[in-house]
Amino acid sequence: MSSSRSPNDSIQVRTARVVLLATAASALASACVQNAGKKSPPPPDQVLPVEVTLGVQHQVITGFGASSAWTAPSLSDTEADQFFSPVTGIGLSLLRVRIAPNGTTAELATAQSAAARGVSVWAAPWSPPDEWKYNAAKSSGDYLLPTQAQAWADRLASFAVQMAAAGVPLAALSAQNEPNYYTTAWDTCIFKPADLVAFIRDNLGPALAAQGLAALPILAPETQGWDSFVKFADAILADAQTAAFVGVLATHDYSGFPSVYPPAQAAGKQVWETEVYDSSSDPGIESGLRVAQVIHDHLVNGEVNAWHYWWLKPSTGGGSALAGSDGTLTRRGYVLGNWSRFVRPGFVRVDATPIPQDFVSVSAFTDPVGGRVVIVAINQATADVAQIFSIPGTVITTVTPWITSADLALAPADAVPLADGGFAYALPQQSVTTFVGDP
Repeated sequence: MSSSRSPNDSIQVRTARVVLLATAASALASACVQNAGKKSPPPPDQVLPVEVTLGVQHQVITGFGASSAWTAPSLSDTEADQFFSPVTGIGLSLLRVRIAPNGTTAELATAQSAAARGVSVWAAPWSPPDEWKYNAAKSSGDYLLPTQAQAWADRLASFAVQMAAAGVPLAALSAQNEPNYYTTAWDTCIFKPADLVAFIRDNLGPALAAQGLAALPILAPETQGWDSFVKFADAILADAQTAAFVGVLATHDYSGFPSVYPPAQAAGKQVWETEVYDSSSDPGIESGLRVAQVIHDHLVNGEVNAWHYWWLKPSTGGGSALAGSDGTLTRRGYVLGNWSRFVRPGFVRVDATPIPQDFVSVSAFTDPVGGRVVIVAINQATADVAQIFSIPGTVITTVTPWITSADLALAPADAVPLADGGFAYALPQQSVTTFVGDP
């Protein structure tokens, strides 16, 4: 998704199109909706302990990110630290930049700031030049002319070379933003599944190889939603040559529901969620909790390796970004930090009781090298809730809670000692709490 000529011009169009994050939910979110009238915690006999099983491992985490497209061509050092520092900021580890039709980006300065802080930068095109499409149309679903496919592929490959020369080697290159989304007010290019396969196999993959970038993973299909992802992903994996070029299978989250895609795991491919936003401009905890639920659902139900929000910074007209129009982080920004600051690239998601009680959802992670354990608990209830956590076999002796709520912005609380490998904690009302334990 994007804006067209001006991000401010199409805010309302995008808002009409987007599905609220609150409705892009899994079974846990559905349970919350069903219990929406019951704001108090359940009786104690209906509360399960959260058991974190370190030996049962799921996906490796590549990172958490957002996009600088259109609205963040450059960042001050303070802003860059706010977004990317895992010490003083929310620790985003991925940045998605836009490739313009002329094969450049307006976000080079932001990309350089991110790369200097250890962030992996990747890029996506929204459209080739208008004249390289059938109807010479910037938006509303135009197709790439077959006669221009190689020229466009060469331009994208050259972009990757230019970024590396500027100190920003790309971690991945998307073949196309939302190839299946036809009606827009912003830049688009439409590919059917077979056409995208052919473009990657016959044009983009060979163009990267010709530039000495055969190892650069192509990211595809970046569909508009989960409901169209499988059709495109199946086509990619069914073609051996195309599958060899594609290292990351990706989708946005504007339709459908996240679910595990076993063919990706069988083929050794990562699955990334690469764009979504909450259509509310509310900077407070209500929006933050919606975002938190979607992050949880993608990690637990979709087993994604990476998750991205849309904009770092809002357009001139405001809108739903990680930061507000004054440059400070919104609660959804801090909530993302409950994962991104502590669940670092290379961590592994481990088993944890996902729904111990109404309004509470839990995910857990570990660092296979350093042994850190991270547990993230969401409390959607309008009251504090008591929760027991058990980590059998752990060697950690204390955990430090980091809390985001209406009153707290990723704030540390007093360390909690473990007894017999477990601890109890009162999760604050309408909050996200990250428990961090080191050996």
